[in-house]
Amino acid sequence: MILEDTKMIQVICGEKGSGKTKQLVELANANGKSAKGIVVYIDRSNKRMHDLDRSVRLVDASHYGIKTQGEYIAFVKGMLAGNFDIETIYIDGLSRLFDCSVAEMEEIYQGIGSLSEEYGVKFVITASCAADRLPAFVAKYVK
Repeated sequence: MILEDTKMIQVICGEKGSGKTKQLVELANANGKSAKGIVVYIDRSNKRMHDLDRSVRLVDASHYGIKTQGEYIAFVKGMLAGNFDIETIYIDGLSRLFDCSVAEMEEIYQGIGSLSEEYGVKFVITASCAADRLPAFVAKYVK
């Protein structure tokens, strides 16, 4: 299920094995082919290297020693500071990167909301959680 808000954030949510990553890859590939700027796909590994269109930049976050949610936001902010033409960032595997549930990721979702507003960048994020069980800080993005 895709949920949208006016801050240019989409959340693809569902239980494990529901096809979230496949949908995220398809969206990134379609966007990458028509984007005027840079499309970035951040994951916790480079496993999607052959699934993503060459127009989409894959970033393997596991190579950068990110330990906290604050460091993750700083990492994304650094990418935005160095690449003013990033228009969409796809984020997969946050729960696995930090080994926690969506309910424990408020700092990241608040930070992404701020970055979206500040830089005018769209974010598409997977969340391993049924739509009816999303925490309030994610559910607030639901229209």
